[in-house]
Amino acid sequence: MTSNSEHGQTDTATLTASSGIGRWLTQTKAFALRNLRSMLRTKATIIWGFGFPAFWYFLSSLIFLPDAEDIGGTATLADVKGSTAVSLGLFGVLTVTLVAFAGGLSADLTAKRYRKLRSLPVAPSADFAGRYLAGVAVAAVAYVLVLLVGLLDGAAYSLQGPGSIPVVAGTFLLFSLVGVSVAVLVTRLVEDSELVVGITNAILLVSFFLTGYNGTTPSLLPEQSQWLVNVAPNSLATRLQTWHLTDIPATTPAGLKEAGLTPPELPVSVAFVALLAAWALAFGVAAAYLMDSAVYSGEGVSDRDDTGC
Repeated sequence: MTSNSEHGQTDTATLTASSGIGRWLTQTKAFALRNLRSMLRTKATIIWGFGFPAFWYFLSSLIFLPDAEDIGGTATLADVKGSTAVSLGLFGVLTVTLVAFAGGLSADLTAKRYRKLRSLPVAPSADFAGRYLAGVAVAAVAYVLVLLVGLLDGAAYSLQGPGSIPVVAGTFLLFSLVGVSVAVLVTRLVEDSELVVGITNAILLVSFFLTGYNGTTPSLLPEQSQWLVNVAPNSLATRLQTWHLTDIPATTPAGLKEAGLTPPELPVSVAFVALLAAWALAFGVAAAYLMDSAVYSGEGVSDRDDTGC
């Protein structure tokens, strides 16, 4: 009897845990599909997430890249176009995961949708995970679109080895997590929905230019600050992917200009992947905490009036 009772308790606990996981996955899927449809119906996503990075690539290729013919090292113009496509592809990723994500979350807060959600058995982590997955799906389209545009323009891509595929995929997912996490932080700290869009756009552009076009032109930074391009999340992700997707060497031969990417040396060790993972984990934990404490458990941020005040 004791044995049967113990087994019964174990089975009940197992079923409860299984039911909890199943409910979380169902909620995550629901949030992901809802936000995916919402993002794809938004003109801003189509124009700024898909169109603008591709247009910027064409503009860069037309105006700046012809000067790369005299690189003189082992990199070719095709390699430079490849690195430019990677840079602007990740710019598109940040446009979607930061600006579009923040706009959608802010709209939900302004419309007071969370008043209803807080009364339901909804897991805040499922909300965050679902929004993240929707952002990743749309960001993947923006990213691949720019790479394809670069390919049509003559960009060359070349994997360093079998390990390059998981590194490229992993850095994409980690960088996307950084983007959506910063979006949550900004949305939580700034209660005016119109300011949210302006601030996230400012973060997008300032980070791009202050890191030398996502780390592709570190010479734009003061020499003593160029090491930052291997530390800041946006330029770190770009330079990691550039190393794994093009034939541009990690170091510059003495006396030669090598695509403008070095110095400093490109980040090629696993330690730099770990650094990007640390950025993603730190921002992700902070964002998940705010989704729980401020959006679901709190009152203030979810009770904005229609003017965003």
